[in-house]
Amino acid sequence: MAERKKILFIVNPISGVKKKISIDDLVKTHLDHNQYVYKIHFTTSRGDAIVQSKKAVADNYDVVVAVGGDGTINEVAQGLINSNVALGVIPRGSGNGFANYFKIPHDPIKAIEVINRPNSSLIDTGTFNDKLFLSVAGLGFDARVSAAFDVFGRRGLLSYIYISAREYFRFQAKSYSIELNDLTIKTRAFLLTAANSSQFGNNAFIAPNAKIDDGLLDFVIIKPANIFNALIISIRMFNGTLHKSKYCEIYKTDKIKITHEDNVAQIDGEPVTIPSQTTISLKSKSLWMIS
Repeated sequence: MAERKKILFIVNPISGVKKKISIDDLVKTHLDHNQYVYKIHFTTSRGDAIVQSKKAVADNYDVVVAVGGDGTINEVAQGLINSNVALGVIPRGSGNGFANYFKIPHDPIKAIEVINRPNSSLIDTGTFNDKLFLSVAGLGFDARVSAAFDVFGRRGLLSYIYISAREYFRFQAKSYSIELNDLTIKTRAFLLTAANSSQFGNNAFIAPNAKIDDGLLDFVIIKPANIFNALIISIRMFNGTLHKSKYCEIYKTDKIKITHEDNVAQIDGEPVTIPSQTTISLKSKSLWMIS
């Protein structure tokens, strides 16, 4: 019998709004134990998943599975970048944009089945002022919503819609100076998003044609719009036609520099404070992903 692979499950016990599961029971029952020998770690604080995934690399694990939302997946991935350890995902978040891109089932049993028949490939990752992102990072309205959602206290799509509507009436578009592809773009924008994959989460497609392994980011500029056109933009996000809107510009690039007045950004849905200059770049083929 071939030597079994070492697999670590890093579980965020408070992720998302879904019914809580017993990951211990699910792994014991559904993981292929002829293929894997496993360990489970439950995170205790923000940043713990980074520490544990780095330790897994040092301890020669073969696979680390993030059990949680996009923020948890981001932390786990931080420890795996440029290693031979593959990332697996059991989605348990509110939006699950990264898992949705790979069509990883939300049913944890079916997600474990994906891990049991691993098809791993190298994917790109991004850096936002040296912070890792897997799916999307940006400035403007989505960052404002991310910060409000982070402290709201209730998760889920309905909460996100409520906060988005509330913040729309409070938000003022700002001016940006953007350098990319030997261009300098000075513009007022509703939001700016660097997309490595196609969606924010909940199947809201900010960059419908983005590919996570093409060596390029899709940089999205959404121009300010009145409430009627903002509703149309929202509909276009959910039906995958945002790139056809006259309020949307998308540039393919691997490096972006932005000068701005914002003090907060979102990285894979998590709010972060930022300086007045932001540099975004791509790390091609830097993470092994099981899908």
